Amino acid sequence: MEGSGIDGGDLAIGQGQFPISYSKNMERSPFINSTLRFFQKLNGPSTICVIMAVFVGILYLNSLGNEFTNWDDMMIYSNDQIRSLSWENICRIFIYTKGFTYQPVRVLSYAVDYHFWGLNPVGYHITNIVFYILTCIMVFLSLQLLSRHLREGMTENSHFRVAFFGSLLFAAHPVHVEAVTWLSARKEVLQGFFFFLGFYLYLKWREENSEKKTFCLALVLISFILAVLSKPSAIIFPGIIILYEIARMRVGFINFLKSHWLFFLISLAISAMFTFLLVKIMVDAGGIKKYYGNSFLSNYLVSLYAFLRYIKLLTFTGNYSAAYSFSVNLPIFQIKNVAFMLVNLAMIVLSIFSLRRTKIIFFSFFFFVITLLPYLNIIPISTLLADRYVFIASFAYLFLLGVLLDRFYVIRQRMFAEGVFKMVSIALFVFLLAGYSLITIQQNRIWEDSFTLWSNAVENYPESNTANSLMGVVYMDSGMDQEALKYLEKAVQILPSDYISRNNLGIVYGRLGQPEKGLNELLIAIQLRPRDDAIRINLAILYMWNGEHSKAEEILKDLLLRNPKNVDLYFRLGLLYREMGRYDDAVAKLIKAMELAPHSINPYEELGNIYVSRFKDLRKARYYYAKGIEAVPQARSRIEGLRWMIQDLEAYR
Repeated sequence: MEGSGIDGGDLAIGQGQFPISYSKNMERSPFINSTLRFFQKLNGPSTICVIMAVFVGILYLNSLGNEFTNWDDMMIYSNDQIRSLSWENICRIFIYTKGFTYQPVRVLSYAVDYHFWGLNPVGYHITNIVFYILTCIMVFLSLQLLSRHLREGMTENSHFRVAFFGSLLFAAHPVHVEAVTWLSARKEVLQGFFFFLGFYLYLKWREENSEKKTFCLALVLISFILAVLSKPSAIIFPGIIILYEIARMRVGFINFLKSHWLFFLISLAISAMFTFLLVKIMVDAGGIKKYYGNSFLSNYLVSLYAFLRYIKLLTFTGNYSAAYSFSVNLPIFQIKNVAFMLVNLAMIVLSIFSLRRTKIIFFSFFFFVITLLPYLNIIPISTLLADRYVFIASFAYLFLLGVLLDRFYVIRQRMFAEGVFKMVSIALFVFLLAGYSLITIQQNRIWEDSFTLWSNAVENYPESNTANSLMGVVYMDSGMDQEALKYLEKAVQILPSDYISRNNLGIVYGRLGQPEKGLNELLIAIQLRPRDDAIRINLAILYMWNGEHSKAEEILKDLLLRNPKNVDLYFRLGLLYREMGRYDDAVAKLIKAMELAPHSINPYEELGNIYVSRFKDLRKARYYYAKGIEAVPQARSRIEGLRWMIQDLEAYR
């Protein structure tokens, strides 16, 4: 036995303990022996990397056929920033633009995907899966070091088992499907990889404990910055480092902090800078909402409910969804709410006191709390609950699960054969792994396209504003306005301040020949979101449909004064002038739109149409149709239409 421990050094036998003897009839069976030998041969980083890559690849193989969803439109499908990998465009990606999120690493990764794949979603899915594999590998490495640092006296075999159990369960957990399969959630797997890379490098530096290894701290800071640039919620990283140090050194933490003050000062400064930027982005984008229930206490109750629901998502929930809804019982001080508050308080108190006996519970609980802080609606945000928000926090739960499975693995009792508890531990692990994997594969199918995604969400959570709103968009895009109306009206009924659904309702009412209702919804949307140019553009379009051309022109020209490089404004003005019979003005605006967005097919097509139908200039019409084909070669159906137009024009030459 290695290190005088049980099973090759799993648990050291100290003074006052005695070894357990086994009779011949309690020896392990050949099946148990062969199973355990196979399990013990897995130890090795390269083996784990291969296992993880193959396992995750199989789990998410059925997601490769999934299409873009309507949640991907703004970030990928219609995002001009990802259309080029030129140095000028890369610099533009890293410059903050008011009113938009700031996640430049995510946008840059889409630009790389677009360079190789165009708008083929398969390539984007492959990239997501690759970064998820890398994240899972970093989770394994981090768990192994964390177990070694917080579980003194245990053997390397024990630390390996904790990491192996925990990382594979992390890889299979269905709560991660949204982060991996939803293409616009690329930020989660990017942040996860850089976050756990930074954490692993820090743990490695602490293990080496050598001044020659201090360059690791620079790599930790770089990883931290890349995590924040992938998703700003990584600002909590310094809190995790401090938590780890408290758990590891309970008494000597202050002295350690003093001796490494520069690293912690730089980390906190980076966190503070990006926290300020995050708050600014949320304020500019209208992402910060009023207190739920219009009071701090009621908002705290919502945060508490969300916290408990996240625990449920990790432990008991099989009914995962892209959108959730839950209600909070009011008044605040009633039995159920008080009970929840007491449960929450008890968890905090017990976790603090657990530090005296075990570091595992203390670290895991507060890791979970700290990584969820940006999402608990302490500062109210738009989304109350989402699978992706628990992506990094799930590390704590699966660390605990790995430790519990390992504890069970090393149990020995006189009345049982030597390998029984080992086999039971492995059986429990396999049962959980198989269950998680089956749910994950099933969830991948739900993300197949927008219709399957939102019909599932509406079915499971019919009172979800998000589910109804985006189901309405699915029907809008399909031209099924009557069906869209039903879901959009429900979305507004659930959340009257939903300016996006009111904007969409305005469009639907207009298309259904109810301009008064449409104008009313758009005007309410503008009151709720005064700075949203897209709503004003839609208002102008509705005025144009209603024959009120002067009102539409006034709105578009006013917007253009404030946004002189907005392509959509030039394009809409071009269409308006065409409707008004001002064809020279229409051509001028459409050419400007073409110059600002050379890879958009719409201006070329409209210019060709005007030269054919109004100016009878077939040469210029052919020129613009051909330029449209050249500009957007991947838009197959649109290109086919332009080719037919050119062919028809050739007949008149």
